[in-house]
Amino acid sequence: MDYKLIVIIVVLLVAVVGYVRLYRHYRRNIKKVRFLFDAIDNGDFSFNFPTEKRNKEDKILHQSLNRIKLFLQHTREEQMEREKYYEQILNAVDTGIMVVDSQDNILQHNQAALRLLDTDVLTHINQVRERLKDEHLAKHETQAMLKGKHVRIIALSDVSHELSNQEVDSWIKLIRVLTHEIMNTITPVTSLSETLLKELDNEEQNAAEPQPTEQAKLKQGLETIHKTGTELLAFVNNYRRFTHVPQPQPALFYVEPFLERMAMLCNHEVEIAVTPKDLLAYADESLISHVVTNLLKNAVEAFNDLQSEPTTKPFIRLHAYTNEHEAVIIDVSNNAGLIPDDIASHIFIPFFTTKPEGSGIGLSLSRQIMRVSGGSLSLSQDKTHGITTFRIVIQ
Repeated sequence: MDYKLIVIIVVLLVAVVGYVRLYRHYRRNIKKVRFLFDAIDNGDFSFNFPTEKRNKEDKILHQSLNRIKLFLQHTREEQMEREKYYEQILNAVDTGIMVVDSQDNILQHNQAALRLLDTDVLTHINQVRERLKDEHLAKHETQAMLKGKHVRIIALSDVSHELSNQEVDSWIKLIRVLTHEIMNTITPVTSLSETLLKELDNEEQNAAEPQPTEQAKLKQGLETIHKTGTELLAFVNNYRRFTHVPQPQPALFYVEPFLERMAMLCNHEVEIAVTPKDLLAYADESLISHVVTNLLKNAVEAFNDLQSEPTTKPFIRLHAYTNEHEAVIIDVSNNAGLIPDDIASHIFIPFFTTKPEGSGIGLSLSRQIMRVSGGSLSLSQDKTHGITTFRIVIQ
C-alpha cells in the first residue's frame, strides 16, 4: 500500500514538474511571438532570434519567427517604396491634391497644393478657406473611404493661364476683324484722294492762270483726307502686329551676355544678376529681346514720370535664374513706384494705356510673344518695398 502511494506521489510530482516546465516553455514562446509583433508594429526590424546553441524545438521556433520577420520586413519595405513612388507622382503633377476628413483636417497633400494655395503648411481647411474661393482656382471634389473613414479628395487647378489665353484669343479675333474692316474702308479713300491730288497737280502745271480759290480749298481738303487716311492706316498696321507675331525660331543662347546687351540699350543704369553664370535659355532670342527692351523702356519712362525725387536709390534690376521645373526666369524689377491695382489688372489688355501718347500695344504684344513662345509674362508687386517686377518665364 505504501509502495503504491509512493509511486502515485512520484508520478504526480513528475507530472507537476513536467507541466510547470511545459507551461514555462509555452509562456516563453508566447512572449517571443508577442515581442515579434510589438517590434514590427513599432517599425523595429533590428532584432533577430538566435538559432545557434539551441535545442531542436527552440531552433525551429526561432527560425520560423525570423522568417516571419523577414517576410513582414520585406512587405513593409515594398509598401514604403510604393508610397514613396506614389508621393513622387503626386508631387510631380501640377494639380493640387488634398485629402480632407469629416472634421476638415487635411490628412495628405502634395507640393502643388501648397504652391497653388500659397502656404507652407496645410493641416486644416480653415487655413485656406478664403483662398479656395479664388476664381482662378478650379476645384473638383470626390468622396472616398480611407481606412473605414469618410474622406473628401479635393483636386485644384490653376486656370488663370487658360483664362488669359482665352482672353488673348478673343482680343486677337476682335483685332483681326476690326483691322480688316478698317483697312477695307480706308484704303480706297486714301487711294482715291491720292489719285485726285495727282490730277489737280497736273491741271495746275498745265494751267496758265492762277489756281481758283475753290480749287485750292478742294486740294487742301483732299490733302487732309489723304494725310488722315495714311496716318490711320499706319495706326491700324501698328495694331496688326499684335495678331501677326512671327513664328519663333528657338535656339540656345547664354542669358548673361544677352541681358548685358539689353542693358546697353537702356538709358539708365541696370543691375544684372544671373544664376548660374553660364545659364542657357532655349528660345527665339530676337523675340525675347523685344520683350525685355519694352519692359526696360517702360521702367525708364516710369522714373521719368516721377513727380518727386525717390526716397531710396532708384534701380532697374535684371535677375535671371531657374525654377524647380528647370524653366528660365528673367525678372525685370524697378522701384519707380507701384502700379495701382485698378490699372494693374488692365495693363496687358490691347489698346489700354495711361500715357497720353501711348499706343497700348507694348505689354500686350510682349505677352503675346511669350505666349507663342510657350512661356509667359506676368506682373507681381512687392508693396512692402515698393518694387514692381515683370516676370518672363521661358519654358
